[in-house]
Amino acid sequence: MWDIAAAIDKIFDLVLLPFWSLDPFWSLLFFSLLFGVFMLIVFRFTSDQKQIKETKDRIKAHVFEIRIFKDDVRILLSAQKNIVLYNLKYMQHFVRPMLFMAIPMAVVLLQLEGWFGYRPLKPGESAIVSVKYPMRQGKEEAKVALAAEKGLTVETPPMRIPGEGVDWRVRADEPGEHTLTLTVLGQVLQKKVVVFSNGSLARVSLGAATAGLLWGASLNSSYKESSLIDATTQFIEVEYPSRAIKVLGWELHWLLVFFVLSTVFAFAFKGFFKVEI
Repeated sequence: MWDIAAAIDKIFDLVLLPFWSLDPFWSLLFFSLLFGVFMLIVFRFTSDQKQIKETKDRIKAHVFEIRIFKDDVRILLSAQKNIVLYNLKYMQHFVRPMLFMAIPMAVVLLQLEGWFGYRPLKPGESAIVSVKYPMRQGKEEAKVALAAEKGLTVETPPMRIPGEGVDWRVRADEPGEHTLTLTVLGQVLQKKVVVFSNGSLARVSLGAATAGLLWGASLNSSYKESSLIDATTQFIEVEYPSRAIKVLGWELHWLLVFFVLSTVFAFAFKGFFKVEI
């Protein structure tokens, strides 16, 4: 499982390498283009293109019918009913392609979340570091410690949340990748913290989960850290700031930008790939 995740991470790292010094919008634009073309190819070979065209022609015919016979109530109601039925039939043609795209789409979205969902800390900014683990006895609460290497400063003593874990506030001092060393119930773990002085693109991992929490591990894009955690620790998280993508002066969530651009590219190139949508 971790080998597959590592390979996927490396592929995305290589693809995004030329964009690290650019505004994140351009790399997201590039991935939107790739995904838009991917959707067209999948749709081309997994849908009934002939039936889609016939269904669309039927809908157009009934729309013209409404315009021509707008004074005839019987024909008008019949045409409206047929438009609804053929629209439902048209939507059914999307089910099979969506099933084929579901897994690749999930992989892409989980990967891009690590790049575009959050940004690295900037020098002077602080973040909350949380460690969640099962506290079976009161004495075990004292067996938790956090140490930071040069470039980070642990600003607060541990704040214990009964039954859940411990929180600290950590300040970023210098740009770079810095390591936090956590000692939890006698187990030593390390968590990377990424600090950049500008808004350059970089993968950040909110946290890492136990191998049993595969969704949490995948969502936070941290196969390396997740593979090091055993059953005594359930989750380690760094609360990075959210990243907004700037488009024409607006700050938007990356998912909205990604899906809008992917859809625009798909419709723009559907004629080139001879795909009926």
